[in-house]
Amino acid sequence: DGGNVVRITQSLAIIEFIEAAFDHRGGRLLPLDPVARAKVKEIVEVINSVTQQLQNSSVIGMADSISGKESLGEEFGKQAIMSGFSSVEKKVATIHSISNGKGASVAGPFATGSFGPTLADACLAPQLYNARRFGVDLEGVYPTLVEIEKKYNDHPWFQNAQPEAQPMK
Repeated sequence: DGGNVVRITQSLAIIEFIEAAFDHRGGRLLPLDPVARAKVKEIVEVINSVTQQLQNSSVIGMADSISGKESLGEEFGKQAIMSGFSSVEKKVATIHSISNGKGASVAGPFATGSFGPTLADACLAPQLYNARRFGVDLEGVYPTLVEIEKKYNDHPWFQNAQPEAQPMK
């Protein structure tokens, strides 16, 4: 912004700013095609609005405090994950079930059927990690998400972002 300091809060606003300001540096998280971009943002909004915020420690603590039951907040977080994942699983399963007529999917390996990670994947990956922390049965209920997650485990962007890969303070 002409050398001025710009402060932006909220992760999605920051990501969109970086995409626009530094679009000449490497891969894109938001497709240029308007339909593909809308599909990415559709999944992002489910994660951002339905899932992520309801599993924060402050929300869990508040639910425990209001209810007087220590485990209610964690169950509330788990249900939020499951609710969001049910919606996302349906969306991605539909995308990944489109066949070439010979039984093979025409979709790429990432959430929206792309051949490289998008913002949908960047938002979904940490939620899959959290789902395991909350004891969600991913393998039994969300098989498409589990298959997509395998691709995350092979991609350097996600390998470098794993909590275990972060330096200790």
